[in-house]
Amino acid sequence: MPANVRTMTDKDNCEEARDRSKTKGGNGSYGCITLMSPPQGKQAAESMRAQTADVPLPANECTGDEDGSWYATRTMQCQIDPNVKYTYFDSDGKIAGTALFATAQQMDLSTTSLQWSETDQLVMLKSTGALPPLTITWTTKCAPTCSPGSTTLWTKQPISVGQRLEKTYTISDTPTTTYDYLDVTYELDIDAPNADQLTPPISWGSEVRCDDKLSIINTSGCVVPWTTPTLFVSRAEYGSSADMIEWAQQNLSGHWGLKGTGAPLHRLQNDSDQKANRRAICDKSKFTKDPAITDDTCDEFPFAGTYESGALNGVTHGKDCAQVTAVRADTTGDNATDWPTITPVGPFTGEEKCVRGHIPGNLNSDLGGTYGVFIKSARLADNDGFWLKVTF
Repeated sequence: MPANVRTMTDKDNCEEARDRSKTKGGNGSYGCITLMSPPQGKQAAESMRAQTADVPLPANECTGDEDGSWYATRTMQCQIDPNVKYTYFDSDGKIAGTALFATAQQMDLSTTSLQWSETDQLVMLKSTGALPPLTITWTTKCAPTCSPGSTTLWTKQPISVGQRLEKTYTISDTPTTTYDYLDVTYELDIDAPNADQLTPPISWGSEVRCDDKLSIINTSGCVVPWTTPTLFVSRAEYGSSADMIEWAQQNLSGHWGLKGTGAPLHRLQNDSDQKANRRAICDKSKFTKDPAITDDTCDEFPFAGTYESGALNGVTHGKDCAQVTAVRADTTGDNATDWPTITPVGPFTGEEKCVRGHIPGNLNSDLGGTYGVFIKSARLADNDGFWLKVTF
């Protein structure tokens, strides 16, 4: 399934129930659950509000995006879905009543804990016709290393129009020696008394990834694996080092990390590989400091700690990168202010696999430290992608 889209069974459960009722002889009333498309559900909810008393949708951090899709950050995912319909048929096979429901979910993870919390909600928005009392059964399952493996939120819980059910619970991962990709699945069943339940519960899912000291030394944690986080690099803090990155994103064909134009950068975890990349581009024998630059250092982009490093893409000497140098603008003693921009040194084609710059030392090292902090805060595993945006 697409990782960022909430999915459920898409067969027409009512037709299936009708066929099963005929097979059984059609002697009793029966019910079915149908998942409308997100636009249909949203339209039904809006129509309901226009015609009847307003029953509010459940609320969470997805309020404003009530379309059934999962939305996520690295440590949170949520959805609000007003498109679950229950249809009740009488013993003659005719529709006697319907009900419209909305579900809402929010999962809050931690990059430093193997336990997370989830809050699930269900609201009965509307009913029509001669609908008997309804009950809700909801079960959450998590596999393969979750504890508990199954959580029952409600069993045959009565519900009526305007009523909101809500449950907050915790799940944890029992760590293994690999990355644990955990499928969290949900089952929702709606019943009416004395009605045959001829179709299975509606089901859908989400995904969590946990690891124990694999991506980050000495810590364990969990993330939403299908999100691509963004590293923000401030010009105010990193001056010419930040400007060099933006220059490369705009002027070199790789457009590394530039969302909407280039592809994500990807973390390279192996320390010896990072050092080898650094040596290939910035070894002392390959870089001559410029005494006109305050504490001149060799700065490179893409970072040595990414798979996009020039050294992993055919570059064996930093001279083959595009060359730039910091430009002095002031003498305040603050390098980000004094050296805010770069300018190219010599010609470049735009097809270079990297950029190498003469950049004041603290701007270079501080930005590298920020990348290290970002790796931890996003709990990036080896080869996890991320975007990079230069800000003011």
